[in-house]
Amino acid sequence: MHHQSEPTPPWLPSLSLRGRGGSIWLEAGAVWLEQKEARRRIPIAAIEGARVTGRGGRSVEVALWGADRVPGPVFVVAGRDATAAARLVEVINRARPQTGPPEGGATLVDVLPAGTPEAVRRSKRRTRAVIFAFLVVYLGGFAALALEGRPSRALLWATGVVPLALGGLLVGIAVVAGRQRWVLRKRGIAVVARFSHGGGQKSYFRYTDLEGGEHEIQADYAAPKIGGDPDRVEVVYDPEDPGKAVCTLTVRTLVWRTVGLVLFGLPVLLLGLGMTVGQAVSLFF
Repeated sequence: MHHQSEPTPPWLPSLSLRGRGGSIWLEAGAVWLEQKEARRRIPIAAIEGARVTGRGGRSVEVALWGADRVPGPVFVVAGRDATAAARLVEVINRARPQTGPPEGGATLVDVLPAGTPEAVRRSKRRTRAVIFAFLVVYLGGFAALALEGRPSRALLWATGVVPLALGGLLVGIAVVAGRQRWVLRKRGIAVVARFSHGGGQKSYFRYTDLEGGEHEIQADYAAPKIGGDPDRVEVVYDPEDPGKAVCTLTVRTLVWRTVGLVLFGLPVLLLGLGMTVGQAVSLFF
């Protein structure tokens, strides 16, 4: 609930900065700040100024207007991207008012519980269950081989998890990426995405679906630029879930990636299976 009426909020681009223990983004004429304890909606009218801070200028500090000569509160988000932090600060300072409300900026701030979506909680529970099951199998197998008086096999079991995990990861990436692109090839819709923020291999682009919804995607560094323009790439999104999209890649890039992942990942996966599952089978035969 707003504590008092606010002027019509200015239009702000949908910039964001994620960091350690918090996030900050612009939405609907306000700065949203999410940290562990709470989520805050800070109207632009409440902000006296913003500046980059921290090591490498990758963090953002937002100061609110004070009252009765008492400085207002200051919020800091420790970010990871200096370019995104500088762009965010520039936009905030350009949109902020030159004078603050008499009661101070803190009176305009809405504080909401940070909360965790139920889907995220379920995902975390599943992750913990998988990790627990893995540890039980891993430690149980090692103990069984050691108690059987087979130290060499126990050592293979203990070290085999490394190639098993690496091979499974590489093959899994190839399978998931291939399946996603196959699905989108059949029903996906191609649109132009324009540069939003970031840089290098962490460049983010925004695209608009046919219903007018806006979405963001981290661009693949190998995605060809449309017409040589570095600010435009083609993406294909799923009309059933417009937030899911992939960058269009050349056939050559797709072939080399798939071949590289499979040719390297499959032998490593088989090696890991031999070092782990093979030793487990030896317990019974």
